[in-house]
Amino acid sequence: MQPTQNSEPVADVTLFLEGTYPYVLGGVSSWVHQIITGLPELKFSLFYIGAKHEPNAKRHYKLPENVITLKEVYLHNELSKREQKRRRIPAGLRIALYDLLGKFYLAKTDAERMACFWGALEGLQEVEQRFRFGNFLRDREPWKILVAGYEEFCPDESFIDFFWTARFLHLPLWNLWKARDLVPPAGVYHSVSAGYAGFIGAITARRRHAPFLLTEHGIYTKERIAEISQADWIYEPDRFQINFSEGLGKLKQMWINLFMFLGKVAYDQAEKIITLYSGNAATEVEFGADERKISIIPNGIEPTRFDAIYQQQMTRWQTSPEKKYVGFIGRVVPIKDVKTLLRAARIVCERMPEVEFLIAGPYAEDPTYFDECSKIVKFLHIEDKVHFLGMSKIMEELPRMDVLVLTSISEGLPLGVLEGMAAGKPNVCSDVGACRELMFGRTQPDRALGRAGRLTKIMSPAETAHALIGILSNPETCVKMGVAGRKRAEQFYGMTTMLGDYRDLYGELAGKKVVRTAPAAAVPSAPAPRRPKGLP
Repeated sequence: MQPTQNSEPVADVTLFLEGTYPYVLGGVSSWVHQIITGLPELKFSLFYIGAKHEPNAKRHYKLPENVITLKEVYLHNELSKREQKRRRIPAGLRIALYDLLGKFYLAKTDAERMACFWGALEGLQEVEQRFRFGNFLRDREPWKILVAGYEEFCPDESFIDFFWTARFLHLPLWNLWKARDLVPPAGVYHSVSAGYAGFIGAITARRRHAPFLLTEHGIYTKERIAEISQADWIYEPDRFQINFSEGLGKLKQMWINLFMFLGKVAYDQAEKIITLYSGNAATEVEFGADERKISIIPNGIEPTRFDAIYQQQMTRWQTSPEKKYVGFIGRVVPIKDVKTLLRAARIVCERMPEVEFLIAGPYAEDPTYFDECSKIVKFLHIEDKVHFLGMSKIMEELPRMDVLVLTSISEGLPLGVLEGMAAGKPNVCSDVGACRELMFGRTQPDRALGRAGRLTKIMSPAETAHALIGILSNPETCVKMGVAGRKRAEQFYGMTTMLGDYRDLYGELAGKKVVRTAPAAAVPSAPAPRRPKGLP
């Protein structure tokens, strides 16, 4: 059965946006806004995926005129009582569907698992008007699969903990599935990340026989693995918290397996996979992407916007300023590791009392983390040296920043670093994402321009401080790095090039009819398994 088509206008491109534009600020959101406004001849629809609906949520971007629709879905909205009730499904359809699901959990190879997944998805379409989440909760067949998965995968865990983990694993996917026909029609479906956005983008494109494009700024799967490894919201018995030789507990591994699989679904369906730099491409291959699909399109900016700041920067270092400022541009959230920055600030300020730190970026996204950072500032007695500026106009704050710092534990191609380079600001960055290419160059002509800053190990306050002191104490170095960064931004990261590449991509894919079928040979023909290897 084909998805219900409505009378909505057909966009050229539907963008799938998880936790970003237009409700959340950040580099990815800025990039989305650049794409939409930079390609005014194209009509865009937006499909926003959030965690939970907030009635007073504020849009941080005014939607451009070429955005024709915005639809929203929330992963963790509670199920209605109606959705929790099971419905009768013809026995033949029900048994066939659960047979495919059982084979999906048993699959020994990625190819078998993917084929079983697409087969189960086709089976679900046959019963989708009858099927509810309550069928997963109350039909006998999924209960047997769940028990068998527990016995095989987590026999030493509490069954109650396993049950609730399995339920919460599937609930966001169900909420996405319910919203499948809300996805605006388009010539091209384009997800700006893997994960949930990549998943709904992939299955929508497959159902509608349309091309699917995936862009990854950071590697979603890798970031979720890092997050889950440290998560305290996933219950783990004490032995996994105190005995690191045990590795991750089975409940955390279930979440990791889910995100790894979601990434593979997006990679499998994508016609093209776009990433920002070569290191990301290699990581995508490790996580299951076909390297033949991958192309590199770096983020782009308009360097001329920063002409005045660049000239001011070059002049400033000729005057030996009494005060010097280190700037951080970004959200105050754990992945940016602002705590390492604060500890580095203490070391720098002890050696160079004239230095102050300006942290420009929103902190409402994670109030608890911001509160922890504020307490660290007080504990380190650097209240007069560190200034949280909150939501700021970067073009107003950037001129007084002498050096920029980035201590993230994960990045794609950070827009703030690129903008700082265009403004002639040296950078100290943790060695993540595309930072190495930004600082040192990607190709031989690029590297010949010189270094635009220094790299440090992640979570290294001492190394970060040492790099900052080395730059701040040497005006000649500041100027040389600033000039190299400006030239690199102009020659290799221009907005016009990026927009042209995406214009060509959309044009290549537009109107392409895509029909994929799961390879029958990859689907096991044995009866439904009794002891699957665990939930994905």
